[in-house]
Amino acid sequence: MKTVFITGANRGLGKGFVEYFLNKDFLVFAGARNINSFDKLLTENKNLVPISIDVANDDSIQKAFEIISKLTKNLDYLINNAGLNKDSATNNHKEFVCNLDKLDRNSLLKMFDVNAISPFMIVKMFSPILKGKPSFVVNISSARGSYSDENPNTNGNYGYRASKTALNMMTYCSLFDLPKNIKIYAVHPGGVQTDMNPTGPDKPIIQAEKIIQISENWNDKFNGKFLRFDRTIYPL
Repeated sequence: MKTVFITGANRGLGKGFVEYFLNKDFLVFAGARNINSFDKLLTENKNLVPISIDVANDDSIQKAFEIISKLTKNLDYLINNAGLNKDSATNNHKEFVCNLDKLDRNSLLKMFDVNAISPFMIVKMFSPILKGKPSFVVNISSARGSYSDENPNTNGNYGYRASKTALNMMTYCSLFDLPKNIKIYAVHPGGVQTDMNPTGPDKPIIQAEKIIQISENWNDKFNGKFLRFDRTIYPL
């Protein structure tokens, strides 16, 4: 049975990945800070294993790894989906990360920690069990992490944009260190419908499928790159 570990798996795009991989008969390790928040219908599936994890806490990452590595010796996919936006990072005081005259150091550092640094602390920990030939690491980024953002902006959005740009660059940097069997890409998932973006036009499970189709139609030119969900390379 193939396996996947997904962070931020209890809602939005993360939940879409859970549903997609369960439909594909994967063993799904679904990471969230609160494992009691999962859809009860999903938890009835014997192939779903909820995993408690705070991605910004190294001890929590270690404990998640210990649990998962006892249940499988190989991960086929690692999906770094957990992240913060301008509202969730600031308890709805988005000016702390969006407006120059209101910027707050701690709020900005929190966004960088969760959005850029934490995914690679997880890659560092989990790479020994990414043994598939190939295995894939998928880092969920955003068009906001590009100078060529396809969406209009109404403010500087410093924290989110810069942290996603950092995630894209760290994805590239990891090519120097990852084993050759591990393929990695960052991806703009589209306008996914979530709690924070209820008017988003794209259904989470549909976008999850498109993102995974990148790996299923793999081209080595994608390795370490920032891609759009339609498999085009996103300009930086």
